[in-house]
Amino acid sequence: MPGLTMLALGATLLFGQPQPTGCTFHLGFAALDALIPTIVGDCVDDETFDPTTGDAQQLTTNGLLVWRKEDNWTAFTDGSQTWLNGPFGLQQRANAERLWWEYNPDGLPIVPPPTDGDRCHTAGLVLDLVGVDVGAGNRYATFRFTNTLDVSCTFFGYPGAQLFDAAGDPLPTKVVRGGGFFPDRPARTVLVGAHQSASFVLHWEVVPVNDEPPCPMSASLSVTPPDEYDPLPLAMQIQACGGGELDVSPVQPDAAG
Repeated sequence: MPGLTMLALGATLLFGQPQPTGCTFHLGFAALDALIPTIVGDCVDDETFDPTTGDAQQLTTNGLLVWRKEDNWTAFTDGSQTWLNGPFGLQQRANAERLWWEYNPDGLPIVPPPTDGDRCHTAGLVLDLVGVDVGAGNRYATFRFTNTLDVSCTFFGYPGAQLFDAAGDPLPTKVVRGGGFFPDRPARTVLVGAHQSASFVLHWEVVPVNDEPPCPMSASLSVTPPDEYDPLPLAMQIQACGGGELDVSPVQPDAAG
């Protein structure tokens, strides 16, 4: 699972226990079990949800099934290996590794190893807020992608974005590429050196228009790098009016990078 920290591995895995009457797999867990039934084994208990994160987990006779609400990937771990049902179908890696498309906040080794000049992938990036410029009813926030790798990578195009409330549920979000606010920032290939950075800007309006209800305030923002699959989360309050419209610039060279 992208960014899977396997917090639940701190719990005791009840390997080998008999399947209780009535427990079963549902939805994503059932789909993953259908792909690797002999690896997953039988369920030991029913699926449970973390009330804080909304994540789900379920013990099996061979390990643990996990679904993370934030990015909607499902995984199974036997304690040392993880099988993920993600954007490229079923993939396997060690728990101490991350696939190139996964969120990787702990900076774990990436599989396959990145090569110089490859596209900048989520697993080799961190996201930071540089600052917010305040205007009359407008906000312009500058963000920085930093390449954490020992090799260079490239960006081309526009990031994606999604706003979330305090419960981790998605808020209305409408991403507009350019939106007429960045005419001097065309999309272009940006080469980012090892441990260097590139930036982009989000614009939004904070004043309701016409009969629009009060604009909701986000608790966090998830940003997906151009042409990537897994987002980078960032705690941030954004009150975007117009149905959550966010005008986004293309990724540009960063003066500090």
